[in-house]
Amino acid sequence: MSETPLNKLKNGALNCASAVLLRVDLVAEQSRLKSKYESLGKRLLRSLQEGSLETLKEDVAVVELVGAIEENKARIRDLERRCQKGLFSSSEKD
Repeated sequence: MSETPLNKLKNGALNCASAVLLRVDLVAEQSRLKSKYESLGKRLLRSLQEGSLETLKEDVAVVELVGAIEENKARIRDLERRCQKGLFSSSEKD
């Protein structure tokens, strides 16, 4: 069954909107990651100034931050993979 020009246009617009939303999600995750790194850096600096680096490993907030950073990095990798896959799959359809 042949696609009508209107359906092609609609599908193209949907693909474009989907790609844009994916990029927005990626930028939002990158921003969250940056803020978590900044928070971790502030805690590290405070520990350095106070000379209490040994207690940093047992600090629950630091452990949670490191875990959240790893989760963010995994989500970013997934979103980047989806962005790449989306770019190549949309160009192959044309």
